[in-house]
Formats: sequence, structure tokens, C-alpha cells
Amino acid sequence: GLMAGYGVQLWPIIQDIHQLRATYGQRAGTFLSNAGVLQVFGVNDHDSARLVSDLLGRETVVFNTAARALDSERTGLSFAEQHVARSLLTPDEVRNLHAKTELLFIAGQRPIVATKLRYYSDPEFVGLFARQER
Repeated sequence: GLMAGYGVQLWPIIQDIHQLRATYGQRAGTFLSNAGVLQVFGVNDHDSARLVSDLLGRETVVFNTAARALDSERTGLSFAEQHVARSLLTPDEVRNLHAKTELLFIAGQRPIVATKLRYYSDPEFVGLFARQER
């Protein structure tokens, strides 16, 4: 909060939630909640994947089922509709995202599934950045 008052925004690079908790302890959650953008890719551990899954939220999936009673008349036919909550991405699905896929969490917006941009090979940016001579 203090740096935001000075107009400073950070873009920290964190390997996983364990590194963040080891550095910030119980304030790790505050660190994440004050971020304007979270950019997530290459998640390999379950705890980090579970956090990302929780941040993404849940959706309601509707299942329609039909059942027939096996009585002598075979007339008992019933239909049902179930509404079940499901994670938008489970921790396992987060860990198995394609290497080119990233998730963006921008404050006040829905999460975004994006393709990572390689500035050195993208036609719009190629040639704009040159290797620095030493």
C-alpha cells in the first residue's frame, strides 16, 4: 500500500506460492491482493496450482439425466436436471496448461486466458529490439 501512494507498481517474478510465503510469511496474501495484475504460467506444484484454480473461480455445469424404472410395465420414465459447481480449471488442469498459455488476473476484470507473446519472433516486434553490445 505504501508504494502505491507514490505511484510505484511492481512486477515481481515469483516461482511458486512457497517462495512468496517464505519471503512474506502471513503477508503473502496481502502481496497478491494488492497486485494490479497477476501473470501466471508454467505452474508445476500443486499448492500454486490450487491457488490459481481458486483465483479463477467456479462455474455451474448443468447435467440432464433420464432414468427408466424396471417394473413389469416399464412405464416409469423420469428426467432430472442437476446444477453442479465445478472449478473453471482444476489444479491438475492448471498444471497441464500448454507451455504457450498464460493466465492474466487484472484487478476488476474476469481472468483472461492468453497466448504468451515471444517479442523476438512476433512479426509486429521483430527487429525492434537488438542485443546490447558490451
